Formats: sequence, C-alpha cells, structure tokens
Amino acid sequence: MGSTRLATNAMIFILSLLLVPNIYAQSNFKMTPNDTEGPYYPTERQSDEDNDLISLNGKSKSARGDVLYLTGVVSNENGNPQSDVVIEIWQTDAKGLYRHPKDKSEGARDPFFQYWGRAKTDKEGKYSFKTIIPGKYEPRPPHIHFKVWVDEKVILTSQIYVVNEENNSSNINELLKLNVTKNTEHEYYGFFRIVY
Repeated sequence: MGSTRLATNAMIFILSLLLVPNIYAQSNFKMTPNDTEGPYYPTERQSDEDNDLISLNGKSKSARGDVLYLTGVVSNENGNPQSDVVIEIWQTDAKGLYRHPKDKSEGARDPFFQYWGRAKTDKEGKYSFKTIIPGKYEPRPPHIHFKVWVDEKVILTSQIYVVNEENNSSNINELLKLNVTKNTEHEYYGFFRIVY
C-alpha cells in the first residue's frame, strides 16, 4: 500500500510540473487595439532595414535625439509567446519630421536617422529596437507607428504613444502607452507588449 501511495504522489507531482507552464500561460492579456496607419507609411525601400534606427550603414555619425531602447514581447491573449513575427516601425526624427513625400513640414531631415525599421521575434516572442524618442508635432503626442506581420500578412496596425511624467494624457488608450524611464546616460528604456 505504501508503494501505491508513493507512486500516486509521484504521479501527482509529475502532472503538476507539466501543468505549471499552462497555468502561467492562462494569464489573460487584452488584445492590442488597432490604430490609424497615418499618411506617412514608408513608400520606398531603404538599404538599411534593421532594428537599429540611429546608426546607418556607411554613416559615421548617429541620429540626433534622445536614444530609446524599445523592447517588448508578442503574445496571444493567453500569454503564449509568438515567434518569427515581424514588427515594423516608422516614426519622426527628433524634430517631428517624417521622411516621406507627403510630409511638407519645413526643415531638414536628419540624414543619420533611419526613420523605419524591422525586427523579428525570437522563440520567446521578444523583439527590440534602438531608436530615438520621436519628435512631437501638434496636436499629436510623441508616437511610433507599427505593423505586425505574420506569414507576410499584416495582422495589426497601430501606434505606440511615448509617455513620461510630463506627457501622460488620459486620452490615450492604456494598452498603447509606452512608459519610459531614463538612465544616468540620458537614454530611455520602454517595454511594450503586443497581443494579437
């Protein structure tokens, strides 16, 4: 009888270990809402299409502006990470100017900024970008446009709104806010979860 009880307890223990990851995966996350693509989605391919928007191939200088390390994870509503998902971002330079033929705003564009980039999620659903805090243009708060691609199809188009203590509007959907912190080197960090 003792061996039966021991075998039963061992089986329960093994089953509990198998179920633990699923229990954590059951955390419910809200779907990331769609937001407007805006008029400045890139129209031309560029030679540099990586996730480092402040350093261009063949350029010796870096983009002007406050560096932002944007990291995040892509998951489903249950929290399961989604791998091999392409995240595409585009944004303004530090002066609030897009590099796009429709943006007629006056001023020179930053020749050292990439304006648009792509990253692919790893097996844990993680992605990262090195960019800058986008310049603000009225009446919009600083924001980064993004698209999520799965199997070469766009499944989500939205925006990330960069907020801090000076700029945290209650009019922005909480699921689209990127809260940033600054280190002693004056670089910013932010984490943004994308759920689809």
